[in-house]
Amino acid sequence: MKINKGECPLKPTQLTPSKKKQVLIYYISLFILIGIAFSLILFYKHQQTLTITNGIVNMREGPGITYNMKEQLKEGTHYQVLDEQNHWKKIIANEGQVGWIPDWLTTDGVLSSNGNMQNSGFIATVINNQASVHEEAQASSKEIGKASQGEKFNIIHQEGGWINIQFRDDIGWLPQDKLEITPGTIAEAPRREQTQEEQEASKKFLSQYDAIVTATAAGAHICKAPEKGSEIVYKASKNEKFAYLGQKGAYYHVKVENGQEGYLANWLADSNSQAMAKKAEKAAAHSTLSHKTIVLDPGHGGKDPGATRGDYQEKDYTLQSAQAIKKALEEKGATVIMTRKDDTFIDLGPRAEIYNKAKADAFISLHYDAAEETTASGNTTYYYDKKSIPFAEAIQEQLMEQMNVPSNGIRHAVYQVLADSHNPAILIELGYMSNPNDVDKFTKPQYHDKLADAIVNGLLVYFQN
Repeated sequence: MKINKGECPLKPTQLTPSKKKQVLIYYISLFILIGIAFSLILFYKHQQTLTITNGIVNMREGPGITYNMKEQLKEGTHYQVLDEQNHWKKIIANEGQVGWIPDWLTTDGVLSSNGNMQNSGFIATVINNQASVHEEAQASSKEIGKASQGEKFNIIHQEGGWINIQFRDDIGWLPQDKLEITPGTIAEAPRREQTQEEQEASKKFLSQYDAIVTATAAGAHICKAPEKGSEIVYKASKNEKFAYLGQKGAYYHVKVENGQEGYLANWLADSNSQAMAKKAEKAAAHSTLSHKTIVLDPGHGGKDPGATRGDYQEKDYTLQSAQAIKKALEEKGATVIMTRKDDTFIDLGPRAEIYNKAKADAFISLHYDAAEETTASGNTTYYYDKKSIPFAEAIQEQLMEQMNVPSNGIRHAVYQVLADSHNPAILIELGYMSNPNDVDKFTKPQYHDKLADAIVNGLLVYFQN
């Protein structure tokens, strides 16, 4: 290499000041990136892993149902939370997918009382281009209208994959798979106020009866018989009041001011009736529980938690219910046998064996239900054989009147603890672990105390008959 006179060649390892600056920036950036990566590793390592438990959950690009759906996460998918916003969680799933899911469909508990969704209702948003609204919860029933994509409705009830909605001035049913469900309530348009003359006439009519039933939904159907698909004889206005004539299954027997009688589903109405409690008082004057043996079966236990929602486990609440009922029954003189007294696992077979060996008078298995639909709510009383139907009816009518959740009536089911029982036996699902409103109620001691009173009343009526 030619070197000019007076010039000094650079050594191979010597760097110019600008090069030194570039190298310094490079190493600083590298250390920063390593630090961030290390922090993320520690963050994910210490993040709690949660699980999808409510069927299929739609993951979206942003925190709301107006954002595009990225994919559907199946039940059992594990994930970690990256961020939270307006009751939505930004998550990373076990296969690396990142997106937003609604937190009312996750397992980390019921929202707290500040800014919560408890007792606030649910909204159904149509996700298809157009959906048919049906008169009953079946595709073959009469179509009463169309719902457009993005249209929102207040949810009234849920049954077997169908959602009962407030459809304008009527009620209707939509399939669950055509809807996105979110917590909240849509404000309804103000309704016509009764004139003074109408109010006086209604007051005079209702004063002839001991109790009142009030419709809670516009267009609530009053039917000819207390059963699904029965002929509709009258459609109620919201808050319209009717005379209470009695109960049949999950329906109120009511009388309209015009003289028309019919049956109104309890999830579409409220009532101030204490007729069933009075019925139990009369029964207590003629019957007693002092010579009766009742077997209480708190479902699940030990290694079997039953249905879960975050830290809430079914086995804990079935035991709490059983303990409250046991106390109330013993105060009435009954002998009570518990299939389990603590957090112990007992198989299904031995539960019925305990009942049969004791030759007890009645068997009540206690459970809390769960469903893919967050809107499923209320209690349901199950029986297996015909001899248990009067028992189920006596208990269910008290639950419908006394409890602050809907009654789904009585239903036949082939459950082992019922099928193996020799004497009358029932299984009661007392609420839904998958519904935050139900959970908010049965996690309070008052719920179990009211339940105990209703069970005692039902047994008094049953044994009198």
